[in-house]
Amino acid sequence: MIAPSNPHLAQLLDQSAEGDSGAMDVFIALFDGGMYVPIAAPGQVITGRNPAGEPILLGFADAGLGRDVPSAVGTSYCDAAGLMAMLAGTGAVELVLRSRHGQARLPRLLLERWADSFPDDRLRLGPATGPDARALHEALTRRVPGFPAVRAAWLSLARWPDSPESQLLLHVAVDEDPPGPIANHLLRALLQEEALRHLSYPEVAVVPLHPLAHAHTIAELDGLGLATVRNDARPTRSR
Repeated sequence: MIAPSNPHLAQLLDQSAEGDSGAMDVFIALFDGGMYVPIAAPGQVITGRNPAGEPILLGFADAGLGRDVPSAVGTSYCDAAGLMAMLAGTGAVELVLRSRHGQARLPRLLLERWADSFPDDRLRLGPATGPDARALHEALTRRVPGFPAVRAAWLSLARWPDSPESQLLLHVAVDEDPPGPIANHLLRALLQEEALRHLSYPEVAVVPLHPLAHAHTIAELDGLGLATVRNDARPTRSR
């Protein structure tokens, strides 16, 4: 079995019936870890049609499922910026997200509104405190050296202004393109730590960052005074 490229999104979709999972959780998982889209040739995205004949974009939490689409020769990873570009380029009115056992339909208008607000305009980041935050920071210190591609990780407490709920959030800078798979692998390793096994997504979420593509976000994180773990053991890389 091929491991999901975005396991958090796959978990939420598997638990849903036509998108019954909380919309916020699905949006966060999608914009955190991205998705895979089926392609008929390099640069040629396969789209579908809704009952009204309008184009829709197909997205998969599992790369293997995307390759099973008829006429697909492979899949292409798509992050948040790529998703918005594809919606504009294909004229799709809707994104249909699928996992092995679930599905969610996300209208383009909602995706555009979400993209405008994620992560800076609405999401508020502050120092993470409490026993879970301390345990997560200690686990990060132990685990990060085992991930050579990880440059640094920032731990925060994230809160939406219109919600009383908050969550622990990791921003992880990864010297790989796309950065999502390694960042998600790191989070899974952290949640296997004895002191953190009671936690799960969305109590802890991850935002993958590429050092070049997301340099502005990284600079902002460095200015927030968040708990930061830098990978001093990582080899020097040229990119």
